[in-house]
Amino acid sequence: MKTYPSQSNTHRKSRGIPAINAACLTLGIMFLCAQTAPAAEGFFIQNHLPKKLGEKLKVSLEMRYRLEARDDFDFNQNADDTDTFHLLRTRLALDANLSESLRAFVQLQDSRIWDSLTANRFSITFRDELDVRQAYIDYRLKEIAKTLEFLTIRAGRQELSYGDERLVGGFDWSNVTQSFDGIKLIYAGKKFTMEGFLSEKVNIDRANPNNWYDDNEGFHGAYATYKGIDKHLFDLYYLYRNTSEPVAMGPNGTRKLNESTVGFRLRGDKVKNFDYTLENAYQFGEFGSQDISAWAMAALAGYTFTEIPWSPRVGLEWDFASGDESATDNERNTFDNLWPTNHKFYGYIDLISWQNINAYNFRVSASPTKKLSLQGDYWMFYLDETTDAAYNAARGTLRAARQAAGSGYVGSEADFLLKYAMNKNINFLGGYSHFFAGTFLARTGANDDADFFYLQSLLKF
Repeated sequence: MKTYPSQSNTHRKSRGIPAINAACLTLGIMFLCAQTAPAAEGFFIQNHLPKKLGEKLKVSLEMRYRLEARDDFDFNQNADDTDTFHLLRTRLALDANLSESLRAFVQLQDSRIWDSLTANRFSITFRDELDVRQAYIDYRLKEIAKTLEFLTIRAGRQELSYGDERLVGGFDWSNVTQSFDGIKLIYAGKKFTMEGFLSEKVNIDRANPNNWYDDNEGFHGAYATYKGIDKHLFDLYYLYRNTSEPVAMGPNGTRKLNESTVGFRLRGDKVKNFDYTLENAYQFGEFGSQDISAWAMAALAGYTFTEIPWSPRVGLEWDFASGDESATDNERNTFDNLWPTNHKFYGYIDLISWQNINAYNFRVSASPTKKLSLQGDYWMFYLDETTDAAYNAARGTLRAARQAAGSGYVGSEADFLLKYAMNKNINFLGGYSHFFAGTFLARTGANDDADFFYLQSLLKF
């Protein structure tokens, strides 16, 4: 049984009861509001704007609440790390068409956490009170010349999201999310789209809300998508990350980074009930005095049984990312996961990333109704190189490498997910994950299993 140095077991366990009661009360109120709200087209705020103003200005308000319960995320049942807490994220967005060629978009975000005893020890930031998440101007070049009708220049703070978001995403699961300050050229044709961007990562600083970009993190690239093949997408991309100050990369230490990523993604959807995705990426450049040579691949396929009730889908997935065999040679082989939305991949408990990993997944999902969907996953995780670290979803070190590790089996994970979309204004999400610690963890330190439970509601006005 766990012992807690700062408080009794009775107090520790009982504190979770009011937290769960508060969560149920919040979800119940939102459910009641959704049931009694009139069924109107559009969102509440937008529907109550004057007609002429509403034609030029779109206003939206979003509130997302989530209860999280975590246990043994450090794999040590004797540590004081069990926690149940609340997250609230509020967004206000203004989208204005100033003219035929000019558009302005501003999104404010307020992220808060309460009732947590351990969140300050987590690598993920939960709190950023009233910040500017996005603020940009779009200028459509069609007003200059008809030949430029598919081109738009976007300048300012913005979200970057490409492909499945394995490498670049808005990280929407996070209470804080991520964005970039930069300029982007967008080509949006009917069968071909392409974006080229120059940007700096926005630095989230709890002590300094409304902060500007982090000039240590330059991030630039080009991402192209071809949509000319029926039910298929084909992406090509080049991404460039450059840091002016040293950054950490597991056993390879802390050094300045000059890194390029090239890759492709092929996706097929509803091809005679089959779906599949294949993505491959290669990295090169310099990490201090070391050359970079790393690669990653994701391959997944599924089949949906549309002819039977609930339309169940079964799917298989393999994710690979290279690790580094020796931290003391002149080459770094650990793949860099860049700026992804990792919660969608490698298990919902967020203990694994696309770095030094061999991951296998079996998934079953079904939709009992149009509003309700169910999903179950089973993952198995192995390190590519046992001399490299295991990395968590935030790309930090989950467990450092040790010579005595021998086995690369990190563990397995079972995920259960329920989604309920009551209407376009409100939806609910619930999930439970259990991580079974493997041999690598047992031979390198604490190896108790971890648990994760969450309830989430999203309300749009």
